[in-house]
Order: sequence, then C-alpha cells, then structure tokens
Amino acid sequence: MVNSRPAKLLLALVFLTLQTTTQARTVRKVTIDETGLNLDTQDSNLTEGCKKFKPTINQVRHYFEKAYPIENYTVTTERYSPCYTTGTITFSDNSSGKFQLYSGGTSTLFWSRGGAVNLLYKKNKWHDPFACNYGLGNEQEC
Repeated sequence: MVNSRPAKLLLALVFLTLQTTTQARTVRKVTIDETGLNLDTQDSNLTEGCKKFKPTINQVRHYFEKAYPIENYTVTTERYSPCYTTGTITFSDNSSGKFQLYSGGTSTLFWSRGGAVNLLYKKNKWHDPFACNYGLGNEQEC
C-alpha cells in the first residue's frame, strides 16, 4: 500500500503515461482491389450472389478497426462464405498487408513482412448474400 504523497504522485504519473502510450492502432489507408469475388467459380448461382458483396472503403476501414483475431476454423467452417473482396491496408503504426475479406465478417490479413492473421467482426453494414446462414447446429446467426 502506498502511503507517502510523493509515491502516490509517482504512481498517478505512471498510470497517466500508460494511458497516453497505449492508444489503439487505427487504419491509415485502405485500397479495395476487387469486390464481389467467389471462391467457388464453378457455381454460377454463387457467382451472381457474390457480385452483390461490395463493401465500401469506409466499411472496410471500420471492420479492420473493430475486428479481432480468431482461429482458422471460424473462417473455414463456422462463418464460411465464398464471397470475398481483396485489397491492401496500412495501419497507423506503419504495418501493412493484403487482405481477403469475406461477406460473413471474417478475413485473412497477409502481413507485408510475412505471416498472416484471421480476423472476425460480425456487426457489418455491407450486403451479405449469406446472412442468417452462419453458426453450427440448429441455431443460425443473422
């Protein structure tokens, strides 16, 4: 327990410093290369449906500022969607990469310096051709 006034002041300064140095990383730049793509090019119905997946730059920016890391299983099974968009992104800390963003709210971000991460954010405003088809079992997610 801290009883002295100088120690309390020092502790307060440490907390203030930590608050100002732990700002969230933000998106500096987003470029969308292609929209409305379909992983299953043999299915013409899916291709037509996926053409409607056209997120805007602001929607993609919002997505990457809110998305969090997930395991690959979520991308390939639980929230699978063949509809995707490609592009590039640069963050405020100068990290950057290329992305594949799927209509179900998952993405894979391929870092410019190597490695990749899968991400998820569900509360998106873009048109999702597969809305209400996610989840496992009898309870579907919208």
